[in-house]
Amino acid sequence: MNSPDNNARSEQQGIDASAKWPVLAFFGSALVWLLAGGALQLIASIQLHTPTFLADCEWFTHGRVAPAAQNALVYGWGFNAGFAFALWLMARLSASALRSGGWLLVAAKFWNIGVALGVIGILTGASTSYELLEMPRFVTLLLLGAYLLIGVWAVTTYSVRNTENVYASQWYILGAAFWFPWLFLAALRMLFETPVNGTVQSITNAWYVNGLYNLWFVPLALAAAYYFLPKILGKPVYDYYIAIIAFWWLAVTTSLAAGSRLIGGPVPAWVGTLGVVANFLAVPAVVMIAVNFLGTLSGRFSEANKSLTLRFVLLSILGFFAASVLNLLLSFRDIVAVAQFTLLPELRDWTLLYACFSTAMFGAAYFYLPRVTGKVWRSTALIKAHYLATALGVVALLVGLAYAGWHQGGLLNTATLPFAEVTKAMTAWYAFRSVAFMLLTIGHAAFLINFVWIACPVNSQSTPAAVIQNPPAMEGQQA
Repeated sequence: MNSPDNNARSEQQGIDASAKWPVLAFFGSALVWLLAGGALQLIASIQLHTPTFLADCEWFTHGRVAPAAQNALVYGWGFNAGFAFALWLMARLSASALRSGGWLLVAAKFWNIGVALGVIGILTGASTSYELLEMPRFVTLLLLGAYLLIGVWAVTTYSVRNTENVYASQWYILGAAFWFPWLFLAALRMLFETPVNGTVQSITNAWYVNGLYNLWFVPLALAAAYYFLPKILGKPVYDYYIAIIAFWWLAVTTSLAAGSRLIGGPVPAWVGTLGVVANFLAVPAVVMIAVNFLGTLSGRFSEANKSLTLRFVLLSILGFFAASVLNLLLSFRDIVAVAQFTLLPELRDWTLLYACFSTAMFGAAYFYLPRVTGKVWRSTALIKAHYLATALGVVALLVGLAYAGWHQGGLLNTATLPFAEVTKAMTAWYAFRSVAFMLLTIGHAAFLINFVWIACPVNSQSTPAAVIQNPPAMEGQQA
């Protein structure tokens, strides 16, 4: 009864229990925003091929609903899901219970109130002109205060850790925790408090958007992959020693890569050139991460048939590599000349947010929610529906919109072709995108129903003890 294995298992169960209510609050809010943002995104997509859809409703004109959808998905779904995962995993890897859960619940309320006010502000026309900073200015202080409260407890959990090792997943979580407020505060200062002049505003906004995707969402997705691959496969990360090199290399290069979003724009030529160089310098980091992941998976791909979490993590890894390829392609000036005002830049950001980050959060949730609630997932059919809808939607959008975007660029660069003809030619592809978004929304609804069942305090099955057991940790393998 007092064996080391039993004691370790009991300690992990206590840590998971300490994270239960903050995790449920954040992830439950995330799923609500995922459905709300997905619905707004679907409306915006339908309007591109059916302009009369909700055309008489001022709140749902395309110029309002498109940024509202983006903000709901980024700050509502993305941050809430990231908070839930990061707090749970930091407690797990630190072998320390998550403290002051009540304060985290307060922070969750303030964060979601801020996001709700921001999205409503955008829909009512009180938005700014800066991408992902469209929310009214009064909302930013509420979001910042809530974020700092959440971040303090994540860092506190790390600082009182009961382990000597610091794992790759912790590097990425701590990096994201510190990088976001730096990006957010700098952008607010330079765009609103003491606004910079002229084209520097565009540079600042591009720097913030690029940093938000690459220094918040990507690190959390990689943290999930570095944790779950060795955990599920029962083997250490391959060539683990290069993981720290990849971490710093990726952080430095991606922080300088924003200029590639402004190639050909009304900015100094060196801005675009710096972004191009930074994107090419990031390639060795992506290669090192690929060595870690593919080496760990070598000969073990069949394990995905036994683990839903592993299947979602594999989707996330493929999404990361796809986004890296898109980012590199959009650094070639000849390609940018064709693709700049098409679906391709939008596809790159969607790939980072959904195909890379969101799929990782889905896989993580299927692992940690049974552990923090002590209950099993109720419906296998809903789980299969969610995975199939997600996998089909991701593949359809990646392949279909990549082709559609390049085709659109060719049409736009045909001088003799009227713009109306370009719009007409793209109608079928916009409809295709709407169908894919609808497919993803069906998957999200299935996931939400299953989440409500497992989070509900009544009429749920207890999780067998075997589900909570984990393989022993090894060098390069998190506990």
